[in-house]
Amino acid sequence: MILSKFGRIYRQKSKEMGQIMSRPGNYGKSSRLKQLRQIRRRKQQQTSRTIGWDQVEDFLLGRYHLVQGSKLPPIVDATVQRFFSEWLQTALAQGEGQVQWDVTALTATTLQRIGNQVPWQFYGLLAGQALRWQRLLVREGPVVPLATPRQIISPLSEAAWQQLLADQLAVNLLTVSAVSVTVKQRQQLAGSFLVANQLQWPAVAALFAPLGFQVTPGTDQKTTQWLNDLRGLTVGDFHH
Repeated sequence: MILSKFGRIYRQKSKEMGQIMSRPGNYGKSSRLKQLRQIRRRKQQQTSRTIGWDQVEDFLLGRYHLVQGSKLPPIVDATVQRFFSEWLQTALAQGEGQVQWDVTALTATTLQRIGNQVPWQFYGLLAGQALRWQRLLVREGPVVPLATPRQIISPLSEAAWQQLLADQLAVNLLTVSAVSVTVKQRQQLAGSFLVANQLQWPAVAALFAPLGFQVTPGTDQKTTQWLNDLRGLTVGDFHH
């Protein structure tokens, strides 16, 4: 009786197993659903880790200070941070649809906007940090957690940085001297600042120093202090 009962149970179980094994699609369907859930979960996690367009400037300035700025003298850190902030405002003004950030074009536009709002010493400190800052931008820019990553293109060589800064200094000097700026004048003056593709800061200082620099009335206290600290620097503080 026991064996007979066992036989009936065995045959019943075998029949049930046969029915289960005859429906292999069940497992495949379950596996696909699991994969879809995992993909959906990963997308949700990625979305939750992205930042908004209005957070990009703070994110990159924070990265700069953490990686580079905190290791620099305060006046140098403040100067590069303010340049970077202006540079990012230029880049962000292009809108989210502009995926490529052209370093050469954006830097030229940023320097033109800054112009004579800062003393010539600003450009002296920036010249000494430009390549290090650019390397950070090239490394950190593409990994900003945006829905669409940015592409950093057209970085400047050391000689190109020197030329760009010389050009801007020439424009600044001609502008403050109330002289009409022509291309030929700018090129000649910028050329006089350069020897072997290196800015000659004693020559720059000799031309700018007699003109002085006045902080714009109404400038906030922190910026005023920074500008006055810059004015107090000599060529020996950043000559390289």
